[in-house]
Amino acid sequence: MSKQRKNKSRQPTQAETHSVAPSLHWLTGLLQGTQLFLAGFLILSRYFLPAESAPEGDTLTLAFGWFMVTILYAASFLTDRTRSFRMDLLDCAVWLLVAGQVLSTLVMIWFGEGQQRDALNMMWEWIALGCSFSLMRRLFATSDLRQTLIVGFITTVVVLSVYGIWQHHWMYDRLSQEYQKARQEYDATHSPEARQKLLSMGVPSDTLEGSTRELFERRLLDSSEPLGLFALANTFAGLLVVGFLLSFAVTVDCFFEKPASSGSPWNRLKPAIYLLATMLIGYCLILTKSRTAWVGLIGGLFTLGLLKLLQSRRSTTADPLLWKKRVLKWGGLAVILCCGFILLATFSGGFDRAVLTEAPKSLQYRLEYWTATWDVIKENPVWGTGPGNFRSHYLKFKLPGSSEEIADPHNFMLDIWANAGLMAFAGLLLILCLACYRWLMNLPSTAVSSEQQSPLSASDFSPSQLALLSGFGLSFALLWGIQLFVFSIDESILWLFCLGWLALFFMLNTGANLRVTGENATASLLPLALGAAFIALCIHLSGAGGIAMPAITQTWLLLLALAFPVSEKPASPDVSSVDQTQRSPAPAAAPVHLRALSLTVCLILTFFFILSSFAPTIQRKSLVLQAEQSLMRGSSVRNAQRYFSQASQVDPVSPVPWQALAEIEFREGEQNRSAFERGVELKKAAIQRDPLNPRQYFDLGRQLKQQYEVSHQQDDLTAALEHFQRAVAGYPNNSLYRADFAEALSEAGKPAESRHQAQRAMELDEANRRGQHVDKYLNEETVSRMKEIINATQSNQN
Repeated sequence: MSKQRKNKSRQPTQAETHSVAPSLHWLTGLLQGTQLFLAGFLILSRYFLPAESAPEGDTLTLAFGWFMVTILYAASFLTDRTRSFRMDLLDCAVWLLVAGQVLSTLVMIWFGEGQQRDALNMMWEWIALGCSFSLMRRLFATSDLRQTLIVGFITTVVVLSVYGIWQHHWMYDRLSQEYQKARQEYDATHSPEARQKLLSMGVPSDTLEGSTRELFERRLLDSSEPLGLFALANTFAGLLVVGFLLSFAVTVDCFFEKPASSGSPWNRLKPAIYLLATMLIGYCLILTKSRTAWVGLIGGLFTLGLLKLLQSRRSTTADPLLWKKRVLKWGGLAVILCCGFILLATFSGGFDRAVLTEAPKSLQYRLEYWTATWDVIKENPVWGTGPGNFRSHYLKFKLPGSSEEIADPHNFMLDIWANAGLMAFAGLLLILCLACYRWLMNLPSTAVSSEQQSPLSASDFSPSQLALLSGFGLSFALLWGIQLFVFSIDESILWLFCLGWLALFFMLNTGANLRVTGENATASLLPLALGAAFIALCIHLSGAGGIAMPAITQTWLLLLALAFPVSEKPASPDVSSVDQTQRSPAPAAAPVHLRALSLTVCLILTFFFILSSFAPTIQRKSLVLQAEQSLMRGSSVRNAQRYFSQASQVDPVSPVPWQALAEIEFREGEQNRSAFERGVELKKAAIQRDPLNPRQYFDLGRQLKQQYEVSHQQDDLTAALEHFQRAVAGYPNNSLYRADFAEALSEAGKPAESRHQAQRAMELDEANRRGQHVDKYLNEETVSRMKEIINATQSNQN
């Protein structure tokens, strides 16, 4: 009787499992297809947005997209009880890196020691990157999806390379002519229309006047390095290095691949197409003149050859002579490639005398950056400065005569430690150790996989691949919608950009058989190229900034995700075959309430992201834009003030609207004392939200000093001295800060202190002139004034 009761009690449960679960398969497939669609859109869109604008919140939309994918992924566990999520050591390492960023941000906010808006934006960007890494490892678990993603990535890099080549050979000349014409008009009239024209061309507002104008014009008129859609050639070069190594590996595979018995014409042309793509990427990389990227590429090629030799060594241990022949073959190929690269760089103009002569100076600059960064780390060794707040801390330790007021240390290991402290640095070291261990000790030849893959044609796309490809296409709609093609490029070029990508993608994908993992991957270079590209990017980031730029970090993590995917279910190679696939017995599924809890956690996380960062940043930027447009059109200043005030309310931790309101009041304060006092209070509110930025104190000190020259009130001069002193304390090796402080001390009747500051200003100015840092030179009037202060003090002492 007891056995019968047990059998009866089991029957309803089994019937429920087999009747309810299949009915949700269509929803599981829909969720997975939507995830792939969004993932394709988000991955590709990163390369169409300026990577350097993340702290300002320009890429928070993509972070929001990854949170949506995470929610859909968690929801799919409710519809498919056979799935389970298990984190491995590599996932834990990446999330340890992310946790360090989060902890550093929270500590910084708790103690109020930095710019909270930039820190919050970067914190959420890092969380989104962590989510994207764990998701990419699981969403792209089949060879077909990895092939589509790799081909899409290579296609994107090729198209951006073509665009970069166009920039080098044509755009800069046209841009220089347009800029000079607009600049002449602005210098002659100073009209709002001429100012708006310059700003619409992408000229920063702080370069319209002053010493920064000369530096900007030198970079604009004398530069020819391609940027792609980024803001720095070095950032673009890091992407090109990865694209070159992947495309090179596929090209070699195509040339040594056994031809199919019934190959199509496209299959026979495939090696030539990939070779042309690789050459275009290589040529654009040369034009960037990025020495760190070139060294990274050489290191990547060396790593690729080393991994191939190790792989061959393991498969030919019984024949040492054969292994030595392969060493000579691959070593000779590496030497030929390096020589060819140098020759091509020389004849194309990318490798000229300046590249060699400026190399020691570039290395000296980086040694200066790293020395000052180490002082920053010693001041904040455990928690770091907080993401996006490195510059304010760096200026305190910047060496005399050092070149730039950098936003990152130009070394990814120092960058992580300085910004996010020891926890993030430990996560970074763990990632590097695990990656190197897996590539060296567990080469693709030892991988065990049952994946089978056949060449694909344009009509062979599975529903999952079509979803991914549709996401790629949506990224071009984003590009068109926000009009990222600056400098008035017409829409015809934009559509040509999109159509060229689609055409090239289908040409590269037709007949492609990219063997990333599995038994067929043993003879392929592509799995090894993922490791080589990862090492090359690390070498590049050892001397260049970028690890805190989401586009570069995404590429860094994408290489790991493609090399070490995680398969959640051995069955169901595609969502379209879920109903037809016989499922193997799965481990015991987690209870429904635990699966619902994971979805709830994702929803709560997204809610806090929207509340703390996404919504206030988007609203504030929109209101600030309306206010600036109102000022440029010459409309009522009160309308602009209303917009700025609304912006300060929707985003209370950002200093931007408070700064703008203070500037408006200061302009009116020249004739109105009460307006000036309101401006001072607003400026102090901006300082409260950016307390470590010495520029804020310097600007307020100047305003108070100018007001003193009109009012002759001692309180104004006393307040000016206080803020100048704080500016100098935050940036002690700034000659201009010292010079203005010296003048204020002289007017306050403090000759000894004034002479000390004037002498220090002259010493720093001489150091800048020796380093030829034109943007930091003191003008002749200021130099004469410093000499007068020094001579007058010496005369009084005599």
